[in-house]
Amino acid sequence: MGGEHILYTKLAKYYDVIYREYLKSVVPREIDAVEEVFRRFARRVVREVLDIACGTGGPTLELARRGYLVTGADLHEEVIELARVKAREAGLKVDFVVTDARGLSRVFPSDSFDAVTMFFSSINYMTSWGDLLKLLSEVKYVLREGGVFVADAPNPHDLMFRLGRGGGEGRAYTWDVEGAEEGEYVVLTDWKEVINWVDGVIRFKRLITIVRNNGRTESYLMSDTLRLHTAKELELAAKEADFKEVKVMCYSKGKLLNPSEGGTCGRLVLVTVK
Repeated sequence: MGGEHILYTKLAKYYDVIYREYLKSVVPREIDAVEEVFRRFARRVVREVLDIACGTGGPTLELARRGYLVTGADLHEEVIELARVKAREAGLKVDFVVTDARGLSRVFPSDSFDAVTMFFSSINYMTSWGDLLKLLSEVKYVLREGGVFVADAPNPHDLMFRLGRGGGEGRAYTWDVEGAEEGEYVVLTDWKEVINWVDGVIRFKRLITIVRNNGRTESYLMSDTLRLHTAKELELAAKEADFKEVKVMCYSKGKLLNPSEGGTCGRLVLVTVK
């Protein structure tokens, strides 16, 4: 049992369970970096932010905690409902909308936000050049003049290097986390398959096994298709979408770096200004 996007639909309640440590320790540092982008690159004061592909709202709520007026948007109703519950429980006023990131103009008027964010490799779900251009065009439409778009993505060169060193295509990695209920735990087996070596399209597969406290198990296979955009592809697409300023930076060990500064570059950060 399973399929594409299953972690955001049928198994949505396990998303925060699986990424518990990421949400707790990594997200605040990522928002530190995003606020640095706002300060350095936005050509207007950033108050109103749209977080697209927001999932269960981890970064969305962190932005709200820091005083921004935030709207979260995601394609899947299941994760949006969980995000709404989390916002209410945290006493945070956040609007959440179900919409495709490639159709923002159907939901929001033009010039609605000072910044748009897109976290956790969500931009890699744009698997064709047309999808990527459509996304950037829609983002540009909802941004105000001088507003900034920030998206993070894995660096394909770093990823392929690590695959070659031992985590090769098809090689599985298994890990586990405590479940949502007492005595329950979740076992995850992850692996990657390359679909298109020229365009960098991969299939990220994850076997999710939920072990109940009574010993019963349920297993689901997630199979998501992603495109590993290079820094140059992201830059060219943003320029084709007619953003005034475009920059691709590195995010490494909690710091935002220019590629020329050297060191590792595990993740790319696309920054565009309208």
